[in-house]
Amino acid sequence: MSRNEIIVGLDDSPSSRAALRWAAQQALQAGTLLRAIHVLDLPYGMSSVGWEDIPRLTQEEIESAYRTRITKVFEHIDPRPDWSIEFVRGDAGPVLVRESKDAQLLVVGTREHVRLGRLLAGSISHYCLSHASCPVVAVPAEKSTAVGAPEQGNAP
Repeated sequence: MSRNEIIVGLDDSPSSRAALRWAAQQALQAGTLLRAIHVLDLPYGMSSVGWEDIPRLTQEEIESAYRTRITKVFEHIDPRPDWSIEFVRGDAGPVLVRESKDAQLLVVGTREHVRLGRLLAGSISHYCLSHASCPVVAVPAEKSTAVGAPEQGNAP
């Protein structure tokens, strides 16, 4: 039985922010719930955002700061009171597929991993497209209009 919700994978990448905005518009138009899911995949995710330069912090301190950052990304869409954000541990692709098994739609951002990152992490969007039991929409990052201009709507 399909639940009246849209699931969106969420991190702080430009493509994920674009996916969140797209999913929020769809949820508003369809009158469905929106549930954003951020998968905590430490320590891999830490190296991709320069965390290696931060003084030694506990995993709890790092996760707390990261949850705050991702929550701000979610709040940027001005969520309805019945929309939610969840933090789940695990491998992002399988977690999103499992969490969306009864959803109307799964929305993910597409982004390019470069070099070793792509080999280590694989493509979450490809995994979801290949394994989900509900329809999946993969949203690319928005293109900027000028060289060096920030992508629209990416401010937290």
